[in-house]
Amino acid sequence: MHAHAGFETRHDARDVLGTHRHGGAYAALVIDGSHVEASPDGPIACEPGTLVLHPRWHAHGNRFGRLGATVANLDLADAAAPDTLRVLRVPDARQARAVFTDAPQRLGELIAACTPVRAPELHAWQAEFLRELELGELDVATLARRAGVSAAHASRVFAVSHGMPPQLLRRELRCRRALRLLADGLALADIAALAGFADQAHLSRTLRAATGATPSRLRGQIKCVQDAPPRPALQ
Repeated sequence: MHAHAGFETRHDARDVLGTHRHGGAYAALVIDGSHVEASPDGPIACEPGTLVLHPRWHAHGNRFGRLGATVANLDLADAAAPDTLRVLRVPDARQARAVFTDAPQRLGELIAACTPVRAPELHAWQAEFLRELELGELDVATLARRAGVSAAHASRVFAVSHGMPPQLLRRELRCRRALRLLADGLALADIAALAGFADQAHLSRTLRAATGATPSRLRGQIKCVQDAPPRPALQ
C-alpha cells in the first residue's frame, strides 16, 4: 500500500511554522518533544505518541515547545486519505515509530489499535462564531460584537487557536465546504452559492490559490479517489 517508508523531521525549540498546506494526505507521529498544531479544526496539543492524520490540502501551522520535537511522517495514498483531520493516541510510541520507518504497510493495524483524542476545548463564543464565518454573511466586527468581544480580541484569539484571523478562516472554511460539495456532482455555480462565494469565478480563483488546481481538476481527482478500490489503511 505504501511504496516508501516514512521519514523523520527535527524541529528546534520554540520554532514556529506559519500556516501552510500539503498537497497530499499524510500521517504525522510525534516521537519526542511537543508542539501545538493550529488549524481551522482548532488547536491540537501534540506530544509523544500523538498520531495526526491530515487530509489533502489541510492548512495548519505549528508552534514547537521548549524541547523542540521529532516527528515521523508518512505520505498516504489518495485512496487511503482521511476525509477530515483525525487525531489519535498510539498504544506504544516505540512500536508506532517502527511502523513508520520499517513497516508502513502496517499503518492500518496501528490506526485500528489507537484511541481517538478528544476535540480541543474552545472559548464558549468561538463555536457560534465559526458557524457564522462559514455559513453566514455578517462581517467580523458584527460577529465579534454579538459574541461580546472586540474584533481585535477575536482576531488575536483565532490567530492563536486556529492559526489565522477570522477573515482568512472564513475563506478556508468555505474552501473546505466547496471541496466537499465537488464530490456531489453539483454545477460549479451552485457550489459557489452553497459554499458562500460571490460567484463561480470567485470560487475558482480561491480554490486554485488554495490547492493549485481548478475546480474541474479537483473534481476529477476526487472522483478518482472515490472510484479507487477500498484500502484498509484508515479503518
